[in-house]
Amino acid sequence: MKVLPPVMVSFSVTRRCNLRCKHCYSESVEEPHPNDLSTEEAKRVISEIAEAGARLIIFDGGEPLMRPDIYELISHARDVGLRPLMGTNATLITPEVARKLKEAGLRALAISLDGADPKAHDEFRGVEGAWEQTMIGIENVKKAGIPFQIAPTLRRGRVDEWLKVAEKAKELGAMAVEVFDYVSTGRGGENPDLALTTEERRRFAEQYIARQRADDMVYRCIAIPHLWVEIERTVPEEEVMMKFVRTCCGAGIRYACVLYDGTVYPCMVLQVKAGDVREQSFVDIWYNSPVFATLRDRDKLEGKCGSCEWRYICGGARCKAYIATGNMMAEDPTCWLEGDALKRSP
Repeated sequence: MKVLPPVMVSFSVTRRCNLRCKHCYSESVEEPHPNDLSTEEAKRVISEIAEAGARLIIFDGGEPLMRPDIYELISHARDVGLRPLMGTNATLITPEVARKLKEAGLRALAISLDGADPKAHDEFRGVEGAWEQTMIGIENVKKAGIPFQIAPTLRRGRVDEWLKVAEKAKELGAMAVEVFDYVSTGRGGENPDLALTTEERRRFAEQYIARQRADDMVYRCIAIPHLWVEIERTVPEEEVMMKFVRTCCGAGIRYACVLYDGTVYPCMVLQVKAGDVREQSFVDIWYNSPVFATLRDRDKLEGKCGSCEWRYICGGARCKAYIATGNMMAEDPTCWLEGDALKRSP
């Protein structure tokens, strides 16, 4: 099987964070990890990500702005030919920080916003006043001329909240809304009751499709790959091509995650070790890791996912299969498709 270069790599450069979000995959804390990659090590990894053929690098955390050398890392990514992006809570973005991000070469930001009002956002993010600080950060980003998208997280009992956040995103001038499903990994495993029910997830899919068909805003979704099957089944082909962004599980196929201590995962929420950049190059890990090789072979999928005719474009959420069973190729327990819905029309 020919291995294609990664489209994007997420580099979680620190576990430090000033918030305490209920879903945090990295279980971030206020202190740096004792085994953090040094500046030179991080720059070497960034160079190797470019050498592997990636186009995008996403600086993530924790909160990446709590790493002192973040501007140097962004500049290095730009200099080696990558398009540097950042995932942030935006609470630390002062006018000076926004200016330095722009000068370093940052191309865009994904800003977490989990409620259209302070109460909903702050309760989930674990710090009172976070929403207000995020709003200030967004205004500073806008003044600096850095494009941004808004990234809400779905959670049980509040599945409709993302629609309010989407309206707020339009009001703020965001270029896109990228919705994350709640995944019970990292600190998220302490709050499994926040994961959507199957019916809520299906309801979200209906809302998402209707919203994208009626709206010029760009919508994306992470960790609900079955959404793409519903799009293919229910939306005319021409409209699919014109309006929708593919949302299949790309873990180890077109995406990977490097942590602050050098560990490489297929995805930030599929925490199966594929390698360590202190022991081998990222290029070697991407092209030769047995974990990645397994994920790339969709014929190794088991259960309903293994017999589903959509497996090559969906593949199920491998993170949720792993969390539920300890087997990353097991059937995705959150898939609502059954019977004829698993078959593709000729």
